[in-house]
Order: sequence, then C-alpha cells, then structure tokens
Amino acid sequence: MSDDTQHLEGPIGRRTRSCATELVCRDCGYRTASLDSAFKCPACGDGLDIDYDYERAKATIAEHGLDDRPWNIWRFEELLPITSAAAQARVGQFAGQTPLIHADRLGAELGLKNLYLKDDSTNRPSLSYKDRVVGMAIARLVELGKDEVGCVSTGNVGTAVAALAAKAGASAYVFYPGNMEKGKAKACRALGAQVCQLAGNYDQANRACRELSLASGIEFANITLRPFYAEGAKTMAFEVVEGLGWRSPDHFVIPAAGGTLSSRVHKGLNELEMVGLAETAGTKINIAQAGGCDPIATAILEGGEIEPQTPDTAAHSLAIGAPGDGPLVVDAVRTRGGSAATPTDPEIWEAIDLLGATEGILTEPAGGTTIASVAQLAARGKIGAEETVVAIISGNGLKTIQDHPEKDWPEMVACNLEAMGAQLDGFRRTAATVA
Repeated sequence: MSDDTQHLEGPIGRRTRSCATELVCRDCGYRTASLDSAFKCPACGDGLDIDYDYERAKATIAEHGLDDRPWNIWRFEELLPITSAAAQARVGQFAGQTPLIHADRLGAELGLKNLYLKDDSTNRPSLSYKDRVVGMAIARLVELGKDEVGCVSTGNVGTAVAALAAKAGASAYVFYPGNMEKGKAKACRALGAQVCQLAGNYDQANRACRELSLASGIEFANITLRPFYAEGAKTMAFEVVEGLGWRSPDHFVIPAAGGTLSSRVHKGLNELEMVGLAETAGTKINIAQAGGCDPIATAILEGGEIEPQTPDTAAHSLAIGAPGDGPLVVDAVRTRGGSAATPTDPEIWEAIDLLGATEGILTEPAGGTTIASVAQLAARGKIGAEETVVAIISGNGLKTIQDHPEKDWPEMVACNLEAMGAQLDGFRRTAATVA
C-alpha cells in the first residue's frame, strides 16, 4: 500500500485502494455488500463472486501508476477484495511474482517455439499456486478479526493454510480425504496445523467440512471464505500478461480440480481489458485434467454439462469429481474458444520426467498433467507452433516424490576407478540410446 493511502480510514482502520463493491450471484443477480459474511446465494444457493467499480479502478491505477507497487499478490490491490491495510500487510507479502520461463528446450520437444511456464512450484511460502488464493482468504480472516481457520484439501491448500495461518497468528485445522499424500500432511503438522484424515473422497470431505464450519462457526478458507479465496487466483493472469510486456498470450493451459484457477484467470483477463492495461479477448483457456478424473474436460470435449465422477488418478491434487466452479470453467473455455485434454496417469508421469529433463523443473502430478495436456493439444492442432502458450506449473514435485514410479540406479558399486569407469560408460551408452 502506498504512503498516500495511509490517512484513509474506515470501519476496519486504514484502507487499501480496493475498488470492491459487492458480493454478487452470477446466476440469479442477488447482490449484497462486500463486507457481508455470506458465501452462498440465499436466493438460489450458487456461490457468490465479487464485483468492482472498474471505472474507479481504471482511474486509480492510472493515477498511481505501476512503478512503486510491490512485487507480490497485492500489486493490483484495486482489483482485489481486501480493504483493510493491516490485513493486507499481514499476509502474502512474499507470495506471487513467480518466474515466467521461456521453455525453449521443452518447446522444441513439443514443436512449440513460444512456450512459457508460469512456475508456481516456487511460490511462497508453501510452493504451490494455492499461496495466492489462501493468502487472500487468510487476509480476509484477519480483516474479520478471527484467529481460527479450517480447510478441506487434496494437498496444497492444506500446506498453504498451515503456513499462512502460522504467519498470521491463527490456528489452522486441515481436513484431508482418504487418499491424502502423507508428505503434505506431515508438512502441515511441521507448520503447526492440526491435521485430520477423513474416511471419504474429496467431495464427501467437502460436504462434511461445510457442515462442520456452519456448526462450529470456524471460517474455512475454501468454503466460507471462498469468494475472497477465489479472487487470489486472478493474480496469475495479472502477472503473466505484465510479464509478457502487456501482451496477453494466445493460450493458457491450466490444470483444473475445483476450477477456481481457470475460471478466475478468465475473470482477471477480462478485468485487465476493462481497466485498459491490455487487450486480452483473443486469449484461449485450455483445461488440463487427468483421465481418471476429468468432469470439466469431458463436458468441454463432448459439448455437454458437467457430470460428477468418482476420482481414480495418481494426480491427487486434481481429484475432485464434483468441481464447485466447474460450470464457470466450461463457460470460460467456450467463451474464449479453448479446449481440453485428459492424459492418462502414465502420460502424466512421462510428462513430469520430460519437464525435468528439459527445463530442470520438478513438478507434482498436477504440473505433469499440464505438460502432458500441452503435448496433446499441440498434437491435435489446437495449439499452433508459432503461438504464445503459457502452461501453469501449479505445485512442487518434492512434495510428492514418494509417489513417483521407482527408477533403478546402480547401488553399492565398488569405490574404485575401474568399477566407476565401467559404470560411467554404461551411463553414456544409455544416454546415447535415449537421444
């Protein structure tokens, strides 16, 4: 927040330059004040979104410029929902502004000259894209003056909630489904959160956590705080377009679980155009889902509506069979003329290895799903060789390395020149064969 807004006061103290106005239901048109605690539309039951005064946002951005803004998720505070300067300052100061990498070696393998990776596997503090959305949710928690937060998680939401709640001084309670990745649960415990594994899949756990939240009064980052949580995903769009010199890419390829990221990248692109920062209407959004859990991709590819599925994939962080924001994603993809891909688990593991061997980035299965989907979309002619493509790497592979298929390596080789030289010759022959 810049110094010239320090004097502005409101019911929550010093204010940011947020131009948020109302919570709105996109389905039936219900509206309520943005300070309301509602997260579901009382009229129709759909989730609520946040509206902004875009003319005021455009004028404010033009007035203050971009030079002195922070390089984090709060860079465009006019288009974010947190109005308390104290809450904003408390959370997410090191989240966002992850590398946008020209993946020339991977692109050469896939026949794409202008392939970029938005590498959120380096995000702070928990090494996934979820630091963006959870950062917004925890800031809202602080804004409300509360100090307990829960979440339901397939993996990365949990570690983000644990880390960001710890920094904010809040107690965190993380609920995982039955197929939880043990490494992520251990990380949550190391970060001071309480962790509970539930006997059910993600969709069952989500329903139970909603009941628990309403009964206990504890805010849940991705349930009761969801309208604010979701807005954090827009920062991905803002960063990519600015990183490309205010040129919006021809394509995004985005992994989808509940659908928050892809639907809000769509919203963020629209907002950049509304405030006059970039022309974004030509950008297509393409969805990456594992073949063992692909309700959004199936609806896109078959031209129908979303039908819930029972997840069966090694890409646990994408294993949501009834995606809450699924209809928004389908609408975004269809509006922008995008497509979808559904690689198998073996293709996902191969893509993880390909990314690592070409770009030196170790990703988890969600990122492997993205890369395998880029390959499929390119092979199908949905992405052109000369087009600019941004693929989202949403999480770090060190979190899930124990789940990777085993690869043999020589063990207990004699510690002398003859044995080691013979082994080196073998490595070289293998490398030549692969090449």
